Amino acid sequence: MAAEAIGTALAVVGVLGQLFDGCVKAYSFFTTAANLDVDSQRLFCKVRIEEMRLVVWGRDWGVAEGRLEAHLESTRNPQLRALAMQILEELHGTVTDFRKLREKYGLVDEGGSSDSLDVKGRTSKGGKKSPSPSPSPSRRASRDEKANGCLSKSSTSSSDRGWKKEFSLRARWVISDKDKFTALLRDLRGISLSHPFPPRPHLVAKLAAVKLTVPLSQDFNDGLERLFPPSHLPSYERAWTYQLLESAQRDLAQLSLLEKAATGVYPQLTASATLKSLRINLDTKPQASFKPTFALKVPRAALDIPVGADRRRCQARHERAGDVIIEWVDYDPQAIEERVAHVRRLDDLARMMHSASECHPDLHSIDCVGYTEDTPNNRYGLVYKAPAPTFSTLHSLISDLKAPDLNDRVKLAHTLAVALWSLHSLDWLHKSLCSSNILFFPSAFSKSAHSTTANAALVPAIAKPYLTGFDASRPDLDTALSVVSRNPSIATLHRHPGSLKGRPHCKPFDAYSLGLVLLEIGLWKVLQAYHKPHYSAERWRDKVVLSALVPGLGSKVGRRYREVVEMCLKASEDMTSSEAGKLMETVVTTLEGIRI
Repeated sequence: MAAEAIGTALAVVGVLGQLFDGCVKAYSFFTTAANLDVDSQRLFCKVRIEEMRLVVWGRDWGVAEGRLEAHLESTRNPQLRALAMQILEELHGTVTDFRKLREKYGLVDEGGSSDSLDVKGRTSKGGKKSPSPSPSPSRRASRDEKANGCLSKSSTSSSDRGWKKEFSLRARWVISDKDKFTALLRDLRGISLSHPFPPRPHLVAKLAAVKLTVPLSQDFNDGLERLFPPSHLPSYERAWTYQLLESAQRDLAQLSLLEKAATGVYPQLTASATLKSLRINLDTKPQASFKPTFALKVPRAALDIPVGADRRRCQARHERAGDVIIEWVDYDPQAIEERVAHVRRLDDLARMMHSASECHPDLHSIDCVGYTEDTPNNRYGLVYKAPAPTFSTLHSLISDLKAPDLNDRVKLAHTLAVALWSLHSLDWLHKSLCSSNILFFPSAFSKSAHSTTANAALVPAIAKPYLTGFDASRPDLDTALSVVSRNPSIATLHRHPGSLKGRPHCKPFDAYSLGLVLLEIGLWKVLQAYHKPHYSAERWRDKVVLSALVPGLGSKVGRRYREVVEMCLKASEDMTSSEAGKLMETVVTTLEGIRI
């Protein structure tokens, strides 16, 4: 169940909290259904998506804990509270009216149980309700609750017992009419969150009276999502997408269900499930059965590489793609197994990154043309389509230019955190995150065309970074791709001490590297300026970074930015995947909430 997957409050506070709790529990009638045929699994998966969206919405607002109710009370706008109440009531009514579920939405309860739900899970024959109150307040119950202050503990306790009994009964829901059930999905999307509502003039009028900041659409768009500040909506969508991918784990059947259920409705979830499935398929394919993707093999003759170009990363020209960037990895010509591992890694990465910028823009990656082999120099190269003929790294910008505006630096930090969070949602580790693997192209220097002074022209618009350095990256849990190249693409001081000791790379190690990059952005000074050759990895982290550099960050970029950096640097390597995901979500939402 989605609520259990991400952890909701045990104690429910307030009328809105009771309604929300009832909606989440009612959703489990569908999402715990078992023994379904293929079509029914896909349809119920659509309900699971809506359930997760509702649960994450409630978690972000703290609905169960009463934080949303307190916020709405503080706005001194009773219409806004009434709107939230009415939307939740309509949702609750939709998912708990068992007679309507059968007659309007084409569901059949094989358990043959009651038409509607009461607190104790009891109904009389013929569908007549017992007089017990419902587990979540109706409109009348809401008015009573407002008068009395709160529901009694005994009512809540009996409600919990009733829901548990109904869970076992409703696990036998089956779909008898798929066309009718599609209408339920349409209504759930409309009532639940952000998709168009079925026409409800009374709600449209109420929403218009509240004067929310998001423009009103013809069919009453956005629903409960409109209670969020507009700036939070992208992180909210990323959060429920991450949770759905995390709940599927590495189960290809579940990922396929998510992909099909989201098609045509949630394109980002579709793309993410597709990429994660591809990643897992590539991981699990036996080395012996590996065959290169020849369509992605770039002949060396098709590339014009300048003489004396950097052996790690260089600019070049491709006969068809035009400007490209090549990231090189050396190999030992005598080590056959190592060479095969490199080829497979590069082939897999080329397939993943071939059109990643379009399919998954949050990765902030560059599309990969393919990979090549430079036999005379004993190296392989990943070939990327360059947005422009020249580029700069974040390391070079920090070294050579004055600090950009603080607001621009915070936005850059946020963008990079989003990129890593998105990468981790695919169970994919970067392993090489550092300022030299973050690129900017001339299009990012848009201010220079309008600058009145030479100094102003030197300050780049750093809003569009590209994450690179994937030559040494690997997917989570992968073994075949753990071969570290002979020319590692990250400076040692950006790596977690545990990684330097040979421990398996994990998401917290990436978070540590991100913390160091954010530290550089905040100080606008490269870490090499503070590092001494005799420092051990532990001394560098504990005595220099955490004890000397981070405390001084607050005076330059503020307390919340400093706390984000500390959060990343102190991430425990024993974190679970889910905990690491929550850490990255907190990092992203904290950075987006910083106002300069």
